[in-house]
Amino acid sequence: MFDNYTTYLSAVCSPPNSPPKTSQANIMGILDNLYSVVELGHFEWPVRNSHPTHPMTVHFPLTFLSAAYTADLLHYGIQHLGPLARFTPYLADISKFGYVSNILGLLTSIPSITSGSAELWELYKTGGINRKDKELTHPKSHEEYVDRSVRIGLYHGALNAVAFSISTYNWWVRRKIPGFHPTGGNVLLSAIAMGGIAFSAGLGGELVYGKAVGVQRMGYARDEKIEGRKEGQALADAKAQ
Repeated sequence: MFDNYTTYLSAVCSPPNSPPKTSQANIMGILDNLYSVVELGHFEWPVRNSHPTHPMTVHFPLTFLSAAYTADLLHYGIQHLGPLARFTPYLADISKFGYVSNILGLLTSIPSITSGSAELWELYKTGGINRKDKELTHPKSHEEYVDRSVRIGLYHGALNAVAFSISTYNWWVRRKIPGFHPTGGNVLLSAIAMGGIAFSAGLGGELVYGKAVGVQRMGYARDEKIEGRKEGQALADAKAQ
């Protein structure tokens, strides 16, 4: 079923004469499989997956948090900008919409944060799936390539952590305010967070499209990458003759 599943079974189902595995080892084996499947998307049943989990989780928090921050800025604009004053009757609805969107953004951020952290760890650590992929594609320069990608990933994660902290603070402050109306401080923080997540999204795009982190690293996609490299090498060898 999973790439590590047979290894796990062999570890658990030891021969009769081998020392029995501890329950702690069994638990660690299960957790390792869950991490590989849930956080990295590394599984082969019911389909042979070829892409990480993280990209599937980023759109929801980005959408909800952007909506929340926009609602806060709109709330402020209606109160302080003359041309927007006509929307004053909708202030209550805008406040509630922003508050609920913020909560949904926080909730959907959790799987995005955990899967993103796993992706960064697999790029940083020796033997990580992302690092090994770069060793395949950049045999001579992978260390420098990985270092640059890790730095981008750290900036990307730090900006997201700031946005998550701001959203948590905004929720905490507004939860007891009648109508959930944002304070001036909430609006200012929302403006900062809006810029932060926009820049962070750009960094995420750079990791995928600029550094190809997680691209064709497993499943059928990896098979295609390896076959393509073989074809390229064969063509180069033919030209050299």
